[in-house]
Amino acid sequence: MPKKIAIMTAMAEEMEPLRAALHPKEIYRNKMVCIEQAGDLLLLQSGIGKANAAAACALLFQLFQPAALLNIGSAGGFARDLHLGDIVVATEMLYSDADATCFNYQLGQVPQMPPAYPAAPWLLNAAKATARLPRFAGHIHFGQVLTSDSFMSSPSLANRLRQTFPQALASDMEGCAAAQIAYIFSRPFLNLRSISDIAGEEAAASFDDNLELAAKRAVHFCCTLLDRLRQA
Repeated sequence: MPKKIAIMTAMAEEMEPLRAALHPKEIYRNKMVCIEQAGDLLLLQSGIGKANAAAACALLFQLFQPAALLNIGSAGGFARDLHLGDIVVATEMLYSDADATCFNYQLGQVPQMPPAYPAAPWLLNAAKATARLPRFAGHIHFGQVLTSDSFMSSPSLANRLRQTFPQALASDMEGCAAAQIAYIFSRPFLNLRSISDIAGEEAAASFDDNLELAAKRAVHFCCTLLDRLRQA
């Protein structure tokens, strides 16, 4: 495994299972960002939303030069066949709230940036191999994931985005911003999220009820993936 892989979450609740297992040492903190180290891992708590994620990732890459970044945590499910606690591994990330189509950019594309951010092939392949373990059977999904600063509690918004992005499996609030900064710094990136709610279906209450479950499931899959990478 490359030295100093970074694991990013937005919230303390999403990082807590890793902190409990690894007992990391804090090495950087500001008003929003916390960076810790445990052996060959850097743990980045970025804060919620695209701006916080981008700022935190830029700091991480500039100060500590991790070899790769894994973004984990919770997400809202778009695909109707997802279940709470299932894992969605993003094959590509794009923004659901970026629209510069009047200048011939694709929907979801920030001007002068790529139309989407694909997962690093070697990380994605390792995730697919991990997903084949019997313990994960039927609970790991691979596909497109969206990022927006809007929490998907509105049924009308969720349904509109399902129609606009029919391939999307889930939506988060940081992943594509983290992927964009990883692209700028030429670092491999993978986003994997556990489903805490189904977009538009009493999502806020479901998120509150299932955040701990989602955090534990995401960390469990991530740690199993890291074990595979260490053995490679």
